[in-house]
Amino acid sequence: MKQPNVSNHLAKLRARGIVRANKVGREVYYSLASAEVEAAIRGLLDQGVEEAESEIRVEDATRQYAKAAVSGDEHTCSRIIDNLIRQGISLVQIYQHVIASSMDLVGKWYVVEAIDEGQEHLATAITERMMARVLHFSAPVKKTSRIVLLGCVSGNWHCIGLRMISDYLRLNGWKTLYLGANVPESSFVTAVQEHEPEMVLVSCAQAENEKSTLQLIATLCRLAASGKPFRIGVGGLHVGKNPEPFINGGADFSSISLMAFADEVMPTLNQRSDPGISPGVQPLSGN
Repeated sequence: MKQPNVSNHLAKLRARGIVRANKVGREVYYSLASAEVEAAIRGLLDQGVEEAESEIRVEDATRQYAKAAVSGDEHTCSRIIDNLIRQGISLVQIYQHVIASSMDLVGKWYVVEAIDEGQEHLATAITERMMARVLHFSAPVKKTSRIVLLGCVSGNWHCIGLRMISDYLRLNGWKTLYLGANVPESSFVTAVQEHEPEMVLVSCAQAENEKSTLQLIATLCRLAASGKPFRIGVGGLHVGKNPEPFINGGADFSSISLMAFADEVMPTLNQRSDPGISPGVQPLSGN
């Protein structure tokens, strides 16, 4: 079809809530607007019509999801996530009570050698794709001018928890610059200088990463003092066990989980326009 015809069809689909549009520069990217739309299209394309799935309880989804993820059954993981989305379960609830809980369970299975490292990595890879799915089908929000930079310190490869907070902030209108796992200190510095974020979030998952995390926090404190000020947040499994050294080292706050970040830290960020978190914020920890 010619481009004007395609644009006309897409405009009508968008007006009816069947597709959503995301403009990037001069290009517009279209995608299906919801899990319900995708399910309807799949139903039309499938040869047979499957019976509607019964609703799955959030508390039952954790073990089912974890077992499917370590076995590489991405289809079942997708069905579980789509079921929860169709029920109207929020991104925070799915991330915290299903995905985070499932990955905690996977971690415990790995520790007792019920699964091997390959199965753990397989579950992580599937989970990253499921998180993208949840975010895609969450309602878009109006963009703001607020910028957050997120990354794991050098040597820290566990980044699911930080990615959850990144997605949550993105859904709340923030421009999220997610650097991912194993980020050298120099890369943090360059990114801060280039993008001038309002907040920098750092993840430290293991004890051997503590020294490099404290060094990074000290460097970020100097950057905040010498240029445009920004908040510094820290989290991760190791931080959760003992957040005091990181708070004493210069971090403004830490967060125990996505739920805690949403309920306790986010309201404080929204209320205050200056760089510091109020002294009354309880030090927390998180993955």
